[in-house]
Amino acid sequence: MREADHSTPHGETPYSPTSLLRALTADPYSVDTLREDAHPAAEAAPPDVGVTRVITLLLALLLGFAAAVSVLELRRGAAAEDSPRALLEQEVRDTRAEADLLEQRQEELERQIAEAQGVVLDGAETGSSEELTTYEQASGSLPLTGPGVVLVLEDSSPLPSSPGAGAGTVNRVMDSDVQIAVNGLWSAGAEAISVNGQRITSTTAIRTAGSAILVDFRPLSPPYRITALGDPAQLRSAVTESEAGEYLAEISSRYGIGSSWESEDELEVPARSVGTLREAAPLDDGSGNLPEEPRPIHPTEPSTAGRGAEEETP
Repeated sequence: MREADHSTPHGETPYSPTSLLRALTADPYSVDTLREDAHPAAEAAPPDVGVTRVITLLLALLLGFAAAVSVLELRRGAAAEDSPRALLEQEVRDTRAEADLLEQRQEELERQIAEAQGVVLDGAETGSSEELTTYEQASGSLPLTGPGVVLVLEDSSPLPSSPGAGAGTVNRVMDSDVQIAVNGLWSAGAEAISVNGQRITSTTAIRTAGSAILVDFRPLSPPYRITALGDPAQLRSAVTESEAGEYLAEISSRYGIGSSWESEDELEVPARSVGTLREAAPLDDGSGNLPEEPRPIHPTEPSTAGRGAEEETP
Protein backbone atom coordinates (compact mmCIF):
# COMPACT_ATOMS: atom_id res chain seq x y z
CA MET A 1 0.00 0.00 0.00
CA ARG A 2 1.30 3.45 -0.98
CA GLU A 3 2.11 5.69 1.96
CA ALA A 4 0.90 9.29 2.13
CA ASP A 5 3.34 11.97 1.02
CA HIS A 6 2.57 14.35 3.90
CA SER A 7 1.82 13.83 7.54
CA THR A 8 -1.00 15.82 9.13
CA PRO A 9 -1.86 16.52 12.76
CA HIS A 10 -4.81 15.04 14.70
CA GLY A 11 -4.84 11.88 12.55
CA GLU A 12 -6.24 13.67 9.51
CA THR A 13 -5.85 12.19 6.06
CA PRO A 14 -3.94 14.28 3.53
CA TYR A 15 -7.07 15.01 1.46
CA SER A 16 -9.67 15.54 4.14
CA PRO A 17 -11.36 18.99 4.04
CA THR A 18 -9.77 20.10 7.29
CA SER A 19 -6.34 18.99 6.16
CA LEU A 20 -6.64 20.80 2.82
CA LEU A 21 -7.76 24.01 4.51
CA ARG A 22 -4.94 23.74 6.99
CA ALA A 23 -2.38 23.16 4.18
CA LEU A 24 -3.76 26.01 2.05
CA THR A 25 -3.58 28.49 4.89
CA ALA A 26 -0.07 27.31 5.88
CA ASP A 27 1.67 26.94 2.49
CA PRO A 28 -0.50 26.95 -0.67
CA TYR A 29 2.39 26.09 -2.99
CA SER A 30 3.25 22.82 -1.22
CA VAL A 31 -0.22 21.17 -1.71
CA ASP A 32 0.08 18.16 -4.03
CA THR A 33 -2.33 17.62 -6.88
CA LEU A 34 -5.06 15.06 -6.09
CA ARG A 35 -4.25 11.82 -7.83
CA GLU A 36 -6.59 8.91 -8.29
CA ASP A 37 -4.12 6.28 -7.17
CA ALA A 38 -3.34 8.23 -3.98
CA HIS A 39 -6.94 8.85 -2.85
CA PRO A 40 -7.60 7.26 0.57
CA ALA A 41 -11.11 6.20 -0.38
CA ALA A 42 -9.78 4.19 -3.29
CA GLU A 43 -7.31 2.40 -1.03
CA ALA A 44 -9.97 1.63 1.60
CA ALA A 45 -12.53 0.18 -0.87
CA PRO A 46 -13.18 -3.56 -0.34
CA PRO A 47 -12.24 -5.91 -3.15
CA ASP A 48 -15.03 -6.66 -5.67
CA VAL A 49 -15.21 -10.45 -5.55
CA GLY A 50 -17.93 -12.92 -6.58
CA VAL A 51 -18.74 -13.97 -3.03
CA THR A 52 -19.68 -10.43 -2.08
CA ARG A 53 -22.01 -10.14 -5.06
CA VAL A 54 -23.74 -13.41 -4.19
CA ILE A 55 -24.26 -12.38 -0.58
CA THR A 56 -25.69 -9.00 -1.66
CA LEU A 57 -28.09 -10.68 -4.08
CA LEU A 58 -29.28 -13.14 -1.42
CA LEU A 59 -29.88 -10.34 1.06
CA ALA A 60 -31.89 -8.37 -1.53
CA LEU A 61 -34.00 -11.42 -2.33
CA LEU A 62 -34.62 -12.10 1.36
CA LEU A 63 -35.66 -8.48 1.96
CA GLY A 64 -38.04 -8.50 -1.03
CA PHE A 65 -39.61 -11.77 0.15
CA ALA A 66 -40.15 -10.37 3.65
CA ALA A 67 -41.77 -7.22 2.21
CA ALA A 68 -44.08 -9.29 -0.01
CA VAL A 69 -45.16 -11.47 2.91
CA SER A 70 -45.90 -8.38 5.02
CA VAL A 71 -48.05 -6.83 2.27
CA LEU A 72 -50.04 -10.06 1.86
CA GLU A 73 -50.64 -10.29 5.59
CA LEU A 74 -51.88 -6.70 5.70
CA ARG A 75 -54.25 -7.30 2.80
CA ARG A 76 -55.53 -10.49 4.37
CA GLY A 77 -56.20 -8.65 7.61
CA ALA A 78 -58.03 -5.83 5.79
CA ALA A 79 -60.24 -8.32 3.94
CA ALA A 80 -61.05 -10.39 7.00
CA GLU A 81 -64.67 -10.82 7.99
CA ASP A 82 -64.17 -9.04 11.31
CA SER A 83 -62.49 -5.97 9.80
CA PRO A 84 -64.28 -2.60 10.27
CA ARG A 85 -64.81 -2.22 6.52
CA ALA A 86 -66.41 -5.66 6.20
CA LEU A 87 -68.64 -5.03 9.22
CA LEU A 88 -69.78 -1.69 7.82
CA GLU A 89 -70.54 -3.19 4.40
CA GLN A 90 -72.54 -5.97 6.04
CA GLU A 91 -74.49 -3.44 8.09
CA VAL A 92 -75.35 -1.50 4.92
CA ARG A 93 -76.53 -4.68 3.19
CA ASP A 94 -78.67 -5.64 6.20
CA THR A 95 -80.22 -2.16 6.35
CA ARG A 96 -81.05 -2.23 2.64
CA ALA A 97 -82.63 -5.65 2.98
CA GLU A 98 -84.70 -4.43 5.94
CA ALA A 99 -85.81 -1.36 3.96
CA ASP A 100 -86.87 -3.57 1.04
CA LEU A 101 -88.93 -5.74 3.38
CA LEU A 102 -90.61 -2.65 4.87
CA GLU A 103 -91.44 -1.33 1.39
CA GLN A 104 -92.98 -4.67 0.46
CA ARG A 105 -94.95 -4.62 3.69
CA GLN A 106 -96.16 -1.08 2.96
CA GLU A 107 -97.30 -2.06 -0.54
CA GLU A 108 -99.16 -5.05 0.88
CA LEU A 109 -100.91 -2.91 3.50
CA GLU A 110 -101.86 -0.28 0.92
CA ARG A 111 -103.33 -3.01 -1.26
CA GLN A 112 -105.37 -4.33 1.68
CA ILE A 113 -106.60 -0.83 2.48
CA ALA A 114 -107.66 -0.31 -1.14
CA GLU A 115 -109.55 -3.60 -1.12
CA ALA A 116 -111.28 -2.70 2.15
CA GLN A 117 -112.25 0.70 0.74
CA GLY A 118 -113.65 -0.99 -2.33
CA VAL A 119 -115.78 -3.34 -0.24
CA VAL A 120 -117.10 -0.46 1.84
CA LEU A 121 -117.86 1.69 -1.20
CA ASP A 122 -119.65 -1.17 -2.96
CA GLY A 123 -122.09 -1.41 -0.07
CA ALA A 124 -122.46 2.31 0.44
CA GLU A 125 -124.89 4.67 -1.18
CA THR A 126 -124.51 5.86 -4.75
CA GLY A 127 -121.87 8.50 -5.27
CA SER A 128 -119.62 7.51 -2.37
CA SER A 129 -116.79 6.46 -4.68
CA GLU A 130 -116.90 9.74 -6.57
CA GLU A 131 -117.01 11.65 -3.30
CA LEU A 132 -113.93 9.80 -2.02
CA THR A 133 -112.08 10.59 -5.24
CA THR A 134 -112.97 14.27 -4.84
CA TYR A 135 -111.64 14.32 -1.30
CA GLU A 136 -108.44 12.56 -2.34
CA GLN A 137 -107.85 15.03 -5.16
CA ALA A 138 -108.43 17.98 -2.85
CA SER A 139 -106.00 16.61 -0.26
CA GLY A 140 -103.34 15.81 -2.85
CA SER A 141 -103.49 12.06 -2.28
CA LEU A 142 -103.86 11.31 -6.00
CA PRO A 143 -101.58 12.30 -8.88
CA LEU A 144 -103.15 14.55 -11.50
CA THR A 145 -102.35 15.15 -15.17
CA GLY A 146 -103.49 17.74 -17.66
CA PRO A 147 -102.53 20.98 -19.41
CA GLY A 148 -100.79 23.69 -17.49
CA VAL A 149 -97.74 25.89 -17.12
CA VAL A 150 -94.30 25.64 -15.55
CA LEU A 151 -92.92 28.74 -13.86
CA VAL A 152 -89.12 28.44 -13.53
CA LEU A 153 -87.22 30.51 -10.94
CA GLU A 154 -83.42 30.60 -11.18
CA ASP A 155 -80.57 32.19 -9.25
CA SER A 156 -78.95 35.22 -10.83
CA SER A 157 -75.75 35.06 -12.85
CA PRO A 158 -72.58 36.32 -11.15
CA LEU A 159 -72.97 40.08 -10.98
CA PRO A 160 -70.14 42.36 -12.20
CA SER A 161 -67.63 43.39 -9.57
CA SER A 162 -64.97 46.07 -9.38
CA PRO A 163 -61.64 45.33 -11.08
CA GLY A 164 -59.37 43.19 -8.94
CA ALA A 165 -62.16 42.34 -6.46
CA GLY A 166 -62.62 38.78 -7.68
CA ALA A 167 -65.85 37.13 -8.77
CA GLY A 168 -69.14 38.94 -8.36
CA THR A 169 -72.02 37.98 -6.09
CA VAL A 170 -74.88 35.64 -6.91
CA ASN A 171 -78.41 36.43 -5.68
CA ARG A 172 -80.23 33.28 -4.61
CA VAL A 173 -83.92 32.47 -4.92
CA MET A 174 -85.48 32.71 -1.45
CA ASP A 175 -88.30 30.74 0.10
CA SER A 176 -90.50 33.86 0.07
CA ASP A 177 -90.03 34.08 -3.71
CA VAL A 178 -91.35 30.55 -4.15
CA GLN A 179 -94.21 31.20 -1.71
CA ILE A 180 -95.36 34.31 -3.58
CA ALA A 181 -95.17 32.52 -6.93
CA VAL A 182 -97.21 29.58 -5.57
CA ASN A 183 -99.82 31.90 -4.06
CA GLY A 184 -100.08 33.77 -7.35
CA LEU A 185 -100.78 30.53 -9.21
CA TRP A 186 -103.43 29.51 -6.66
CA SER A 187 -105.10 32.90 -7.07
CA ALA A 188 -104.96 32.52 -10.86
CA GLY A 189 -107.06 29.34 -10.63
CA ALA A 190 -104.51 26.52 -10.61
CA GLU A 191 -106.05 23.13 -9.89
CA ALA A 192 -102.87 21.48 -8.56
CA ILE A 193 -99.30 22.68 -7.97
CA SER A 194 -95.95 21.04 -7.36
CA VAL A 195 -92.43 22.43 -6.87
CA ASN A 196 -89.61 20.27 -8.20
CA GLY A 197 -91.85 17.22 -7.95
CA GLN A 198 -93.18 17.99 -4.43
CA ARG A 199 -96.97 18.36 -4.23
CA ILE A 200 -98.28 21.60 -2.69
CA THR A 201 -101.41 21.42 -0.51
CA SER A 202 -103.02 23.56 2.17
CA THR A 203 -100.67 22.17 4.83
CA THR A 204 -97.43 22.40 2.85
CA ALA A 205 -94.57 24.32 4.44
CA ILE A 206 -92.06 26.19 2.26
CA ARG A 207 -89.13 27.29 4.37
CA THR A 208 -85.37 27.84 4.26
CA ALA A 209 -82.72 25.86 6.12
CA GLY A 210 -79.27 27.32 5.59
CA SER A 211 -78.93 27.91 1.88
CA ALA A 212 -81.52 25.28 0.85
CA ILE A 213 -85.24 25.73 0.26
CA LEU A 214 -87.38 23.04 1.90
CA VAL A 215 -90.83 21.88 0.82
CA ASP A 216 -92.32 19.75 3.58
CA PHE A 217 -88.78 19.34 4.97
CA ARG A 218 -87.44 18.03 1.66
CA PRO A 219 -84.53 20.08 0.27
CA LEU A 220 -84.78 21.36 -3.29
CA SER A 221 -82.08 22.43 -5.73
CA PRO A 222 -82.27 25.26 -8.26
CA PRO A 223 -83.73 25.87 -10.74
CA TYR A 224 -87.15 25.74 -9.05
CA ARG A 225 -89.80 24.45 -11.46
CA ILE A 226 -93.29 25.29 -10.24
CA THR A 227 -95.80 23.15 -12.14
CA ALA A 228 -99.44 24.26 -12.13
CA LEU A 229 -102.38 22.51 -13.84
CA GLY A 230 -105.04 24.61 -15.50
CA ASP A 231 -105.61 26.75 -18.55
CA PRO A 232 -102.08 27.81 -19.61
CA ALA A 233 -103.07 31.18 -21.10
CA GLN A 234 -105.29 32.12 -18.18
CA LEU A 235 -102.73 31.11 -15.54
CA ARG A 236 -99.90 33.03 -17.17
CA SER A 237 -101.87 36.21 -17.83
CA ALA A 238 -103.47 36.22 -14.38
CA VAL A 239 -100.15 35.82 -12.59
CA THR A 240 -98.41 38.42 -14.77
CA GLU A 241 -101.09 41.03 -14.04
CA SER A 242 -101.29 40.28 -10.31
CA GLU A 243 -99.12 41.42 -7.40
CA ALA A 244 -97.15 38.20 -7.69
CA GLY A 245 -96.21 39.07 -11.26
CA GLU A 246 -95.12 42.56 -10.23
CA TYR A 247 -93.02 41.06 -7.44
CA LEU A 248 -91.31 38.62 -9.81
CA ALA A 249 -90.60 41.41 -12.27
CA GLU A 250 -89.12 43.55 -9.48
CA ILE A 251 -86.70 40.89 -8.17
CA SER A 252 -85.72 40.15 -11.76
CA SER A 253 -84.81 43.77 -12.49
CA ARG A 254 -83.23 44.55 -9.12
CA TYR A 255 -81.49 41.28 -8.25
CA GLY A 256 -81.26 39.39 -11.54
CA ILE A 257 -83.49 36.50 -10.38
CA GLY A 258 -84.55 34.69 -13.53
CA SER A 259 -88.18 33.73 -14.20
CA SER A 260 -89.56 32.06 -17.31
CA TRP A 261 -92.75 30.34 -18.43
CA GLU A 262 -93.34 27.04 -20.20
CA SER A 263 -96.74 25.88 -21.48
CA GLU A 264 -97.50 22.19 -21.95
CA ASP A 265 -100.54 20.23 -23.06
CA GLU A 266 -99.73 17.32 -20.74
CA LEU A 267 -98.19 17.86 -17.33
CA GLU A 268 -98.18 15.65 -14.25
CA VAL A 269 -98.41 16.66 -10.63
CA PRO A 270 -97.46 13.78 -8.31
CA ALA A 271 -99.38 12.76 -5.23
CA ARG A 272 -98.30 14.01 -1.86
CA SER A 273 -96.53 11.62 0.46
CA VAL A 274 -98.94 9.82 2.75
CA GLY A 275 -98.81 11.33 6.21
CA THR A 276 -99.28 9.63 9.56
CA LEU A 277 -102.94 9.38 10.66
CA ARG A 278 -103.01 10.53 14.28
CA GLU A 279 -106.72 11.11 14.86
CA ALA A 280 -110.00 10.51 13.00
CA ALA A 281 -113.67 11.12 13.78
CA PRO A 282 -116.93 10.65 11.83
CA LEU A 283 -118.72 13.68 10.38
CA ASP A 284 -121.58 14.92 12.52
CA ASP A 285 -123.69 16.76 9.96
CA GLY A 286 -123.35 14.24 7.12
CA SER A 287 -123.82 17.02 4.61
CA GLY A 288 -120.93 15.84 2.47
CA ASN A 289 -119.67 19.35 1.77
CA LEU A 290 -116.46 19.54 -0.22
CA PRO A 291 -113.30 20.62 1.57
CA GLU A 292 -112.19 24.18 1.29
CA GLU A 293 -109.74 25.20 -1.38
CA PRO A 294 -106.07 25.15 -0.36
CA ARG A 295 -105.22 28.22 1.66
CA PRO A 296 -102.37 30.38 0.37
CA ILE A 297 -99.00 30.06 2.06
CA HIS A 298 -98.18 33.40 3.65
CA PRO A 299 -94.53 34.35 3.27
CA THR A 300 -92.64 35.55 6.28
CA GLU A 301 -91.76 38.89 4.64
CA PRO A 302 -92.48 39.52 0.96
CA SER A 303 -90.48 42.76 0.90
CA THR A 304 -87.32 42.61 -1.18
CA ALA A 305 -85.57 45.25 0.89
CA GLY A 306 -84.15 42.72 3.33
CA ARG A 307 -82.99 40.15 0.81
CA GLY A 308 -80.08 38.35 2.42
CA ALA A 309 -79.41 35.66 -0.16
CA GLU A 310 -76.44 37.31 -1.78
CA GLU A 311 -73.43 35.00 -1.80
CA GLU A 312 -69.97 35.07 -3.25
CA THR A 313 -69.37 32.68 -6.10
CA PRO A 314 -66.60 30.17 -5.36
